[in-house]
Amino acid sequence: MVQIRCSSKHLSEKNYIFDVLFTEILGVPYEVVESSIGQYEIMLPNGNFMIIEDHFFEKHEHWLTKECIPDTADQVSHPFHEKSQLAVIFGRNTFKKAENTWSCGIDVFASAFFMLTRWEEYVNPNRDVHGRFQAKNALAYKAGFLDRPVVNEYAELMGDMFIKLGYIPVRPARQYTTLFTCDIDHPRLWWSWKDKIKTLAASLVVRHSWTEFKRWWPWVLKKEDPYYSVFDTWLDWAKNQDRLCCFNFMGKRSPSSDCYYDIDHPDIKDLILRLNEQGHIIGFHPSYEAFDNPTLFAKELASIQANCPQPVVTGRQHYLRFSVPHTWAVWEDSNMHWDSSLGYAEAEGFRCGICYDFPVYDVVSRKKLTLREKPLILMDVTLTQYRGYTTEQAQAVWQQLATQVKKYNGEFVVLWHNSTPETSLMYAP
Repeated sequence: MVQIRCSSKHLSEKNYIFDVLFTEILGVPYEVVESSIGQYEIMLPNGNFMIIEDHFFEKHEHWLTKECIPDTADQVSHPFHEKSQLAVIFGRNTFKKAENTWSCGIDVFASAFFMLTRWEEYVNPNRDVHGRFQAKNALAYKAGFLDRPVVNEYAELMGDMFIKLGYIPVRPARQYTTLFTCDIDHPRLWWSWKDKIKTLAASLVVRHSWTEFKRWWPWVLKKEDPYYSVFDTWLDWAKNQDRLCCFNFMGKRSPSSDCYYDIDHPDIKDLILRLNEQGHIIGFHPSYEAFDNPTLFAKELASIQANCPQPVVTGRQHYLRFSVPHTWAVWEDSNMHWDSSLGYAEAEGFRCGICYDFPVYDVVSRKKLTLREKPLILMDVTLTQYRGYTTEQAQAVWQQLATQVKKYNGEFVVLWHNSTPETSLMYAP
């Protein structure tokens, strides 16, 4: 067993990040021994030592402030892999080797804690019109490492130092996977002939688009709906690929709500039953208003569960509206197993700096939750609308991010919408 010696200052936060890095990622059993030292001294079973400098928790009595966020993070060369870089969020670029000790100046614990807990978002009040924290305000975006899972990089750095010191732990078995998810905002484009006529009229009269009219006209003559028929295509694809996907439904709301549909409609009930029969995950897509409203959240969730033959314990927030740590607390109090809202709408990449699911930590209540987060890495709307990529550019971005995830046998979480049928599965490998 590894022994970690550190001060008792902010021990709850330290224990959380020790658990993620040592237990969850590296598979290293450990015990914490409180000490008066101002750094982390890690004694290995063979008697060798690793020293990690403490540049954060030891220096700040009250760290949950905007002033504690660094202005930038240097990108430095990896000490063991010549073509790789490391982001120095907290700490300094020093690595020293003694006879039986490796010393690291990068405070990997505070840096990983910063990324996973998203306390950066709690102390920074800047939001877009939907109340969302934007990528442009994140240190990872400004410093140029949003496209890398830096928490995984920190864990691997420690793993490399373990090996250099003659200690090779048994890592948890992992395999690269892609999790396809669908947030069902508009299960159908049309619910009646009246809706079809309104779409055609709006194409010509409101938007003056003959191209749009010609796009929808063939669908008007068919029995199939362009949005609902996508599910048939996806289910056939998933069966042929032997994949299980996650489909997130919105619950019972007022007809005036954003993206309203009736969860009790026969088409919705039939779709839920078909998905369940084929083994797919049925999740919850809380409404625009529910991200910080526990009562509304619980009401909508109950309406989904009433129509679903499997437990509904996963999902994602509508519009990716999220408030750290309050939205996590709402999910926790509703006994949800995992959320997958932590991705940016306007930029692809690793918002939490990791390509594994991980346990959530509430920085206000200062406790680890049972809820886990599956960070969202890539979304169709990001590629097509926010970024405006061509198909070739989008495929290149997909492959670049996938390469990063594959390095660590991680989980590539993708969000696709059935209401963007022109891009459905366009970039899927």
